[in-house]
Amino acid sequence: MARTKSKKYQGVYLNKLANGDISYSFSYKDANNKMQRVTVGKKSAGINEVYTYNKRVETINKVRLGEDPRKTKKTKLRFEDVWEHYVTNKALSDAIRKDYQGRWKKHMQQDFQESISMEKLISFRKRLQEAEKPLSDRSIDMMIGMLGSAINYWNAKPQNIEKVHNCVADLRAYDRDHVTKKEKRKRKVQRDRYLTTDELQLLKDAVKDLHPDLQLFVSLSLSTGARLGAIMKIQVKDISDNQVIIVDEKDGDERYTAYINAETKALLDKKISSLNPNDNIFTLTKFQLQKRLQRLLNQLFNKGLESNDRVNRVVVHTLRHTFASHLVMKGTPLLVVQKLLNHKELETTARYAHLAPDAGETSVMELWS
Repeated sequence: MARTKSKKYQGVYLNKLANGDISYSFSYKDANNKMQRVTVGKKSAGINEVYTYNKRVETINKVRLGEDPRKTKKTKLRFEDVWEHYVTNKALSDAIRKDYQGRWKKHMQQDFQESISMEKLISFRKRLQEAEKPLSDRSIDMMIGMLGSAINYWNAKPQNIEKVHNCVADLRAYDRDHVTKKEKRKRKVQRDRYLTTDELQLLKDAVKDLHPDLQLFVSLSLSTGARLGAIMKIQVKDISDNQVIIVDEKDGDERYTAYINAETKALLDKKISSLNPNDNIFTLTKFQLQKRLQRLLNQLFNKGLESNDRVNRVVVHTLRHTFASHLVMKGTPLLVVQKLLNHKELETTARYAHLAPDAGETSVMELWS
């Protein structure tokens, strides 16, 4: 839930957390007339609107008297506070916030509750790699990325006087010199699995009998190639004729244009006829849709495969690979595919080059003729 203003107390804000708790904060202008925001605490810790308002009045009075309310008695900053600040205040969906909090408690808290350093990151990575049930390098790197995002989010807030050194950047620099090419390749999950034409028809037939959101999502995925999170953000106002504006959350919410085929357009027209321009086109949440669709994909394509088979298993993201693979197989230039996938580097798109109908054979045959 987004932060909301108190209806009773000026400058006081409430933020309902995913676990049902409420975080209280207030805003004020400092001596330089710059707006500052201070997080006071949570309802579960005894904080309420009245207490938060009184802290705001106290802070404003200090500013009027020429004091800097941010220069209080210095206490040791615990990294757990940095993480909580990030997860509590960052604009995240409830499902993602819950996922982050779960990963923190299960994997990260024991290593980084007090502090964070490059040495601790290396130890953390090694511990999870060598656990009885080891996590994939991809999952570990994703959590390390979360920690780096938490540091950057904390450091970007002017009210956080004590900054935290971004040791995640140090780890990346360390890896460039100390991690072998073989280890780096291992971290890159090669999900090149795509659905054949027959498999696609099997999937399309199966989703017709399920929730209408599943059919619409599959159709949009195969028409736009957009990622799960981006498709779930589509609103009615983003759709115009055979085009749709995609907000790519992986690349800083960058907006780009994708295209809708006739089959998808018919499903969309039926869906949005009773909706308002700012309405989301899906009624299921991202978590609900992903869970239902993955269950279906497992039934159709993943029987007999190990749960950690990252090459052959079909997952929701496979639909994006299917979109790109079939474009290349039909002879679409890689530069065009790059644009449609919103890839920043052509190198990323080049993984599909071997699927081209003429992957150099004609050139070789004619080289010395």
